[in-house]
Amino acid sequence: MKMIKAIAAKEFIHIIRDPRTLGIILILPLFQLLMFGYALSLDIDSIPTAVYDRDRTATSRKLIESFSSSGYFNITARPVQADFAERLDDGRIKVAIVIPEGFAEDLLSDKRTRVQVIVDGSDPTLARVGVGYSSAIIGRFSSKATAESLYRRGLDVTRSAAPVQTSSRVWYNPELRSVNFIVPGLMALILMTVTTITISLAVVREKEKGTLENLIISPIKSWELILGKIAPYVVIAFLEALLITATGMLWFNVPMNGSFILLLMSMTIYVAGTLGLGLVISAATDSQQVASFGAFMATFLPSFLLSGFVFPIKSMPFVLQLLTYIVPARYFLVVIRGIFLKGTGFDILWPDLLALVVFAALMLTIASVRLRRAFA
Repeated sequence: MKMIKAIAAKEFIHIIRDPRTLGIILILPLFQLLMFGYALSLDIDSIPTAVYDRDRTATSRKLIESFSSSGYFNITARPVQADFAERLDDGRIKVAIVIPEGFAEDLLSDKRTRVQVIVDGSDPTLARVGVGYSSAIIGRFSSKATAESLYRRGLDVTRSAAPVQTSSRVWYNPELRSVNFIVPGLMALILMTVTTITISLAVVREKEKGTLENLIISPIKSWELILGKIAPYVVIAFLEALLITATGMLWFNVPMNGSFILLLMSMTIYVAGTLGLGLVISAATDSQQVASFGAFMATFLPSFLLSGFVFPIKSMPFVLQLLTYIVPARYFLVVIRGIFLKGTGFDILWPDLLALVVFAALMLTIASVRLRRAFA
């Protein structure tokens, strides 16, 4: 324990004296959390919209008001002629709505009428949302107009209603806030990136300064060096995790429905694996620039693209779905989102926790073997 404590104390001194390491450890996590938390939003609202009302009646104005009051469409223009092509081309609008002449009259006489919705499909996500929301708004307006028409005729409105009605309820994220989905995932991304880069730079720094040779000739074993190197960064990783958790809960109002003890346990396993990966990368590189680049490529891109952080794994090609099984963030995302949003326990999350244990054991074993060869 004396050897481990000495290595850990020396590493703490290096961290405090190195402004770059301090910047990565203290500033980068908060910067990433705030940037991704605000910029990476899956909520789509206030879609720039133009309306061409050829009918100009009270009924058509009610339909336009239905679009405005929904919060999904921001009506920025009401041209007197159909110049939507130019507005769609230059990006001033994303949706164009054309209400035909005679719209109100056709509704009152129960004739079939059409409302044209033109959507900019260059952004498929926005286009799908625009088509879906507009169809729902027009459908509700049509049902209400039909009911009012039947009522004026003295007919029983309830009998004409559809026999099957939908009763929807959203679990775990009733407000459908994308920040509740994004912020827990950011913890996996930030912990993976920051811990791996910092520990890889720590060992490579020993190589560049020539102090690794002093450690080799000293009476210290490889596993003692690993534990001494890892210990400070485990402490720092927990502080970062607590900071991210507090920021997510207090600043972004992300609910915490599960066990905090289970969260700490899963983070311990996950951080052990990421630090082991950083040691493996540092053992294979000789400069801090190469180590930081290699750690970034091995952590950020796979964690962002192949973990299910933003893009659903089931929608990926089959080959990429197979690659996701070697990305540890995939398993930690299931764990942390389950704890935060669903309040799930160990009985459900144990397969993913077991995968993280295997990853951590594998990385630490490889790192110990590589460092043992350096000590041989």
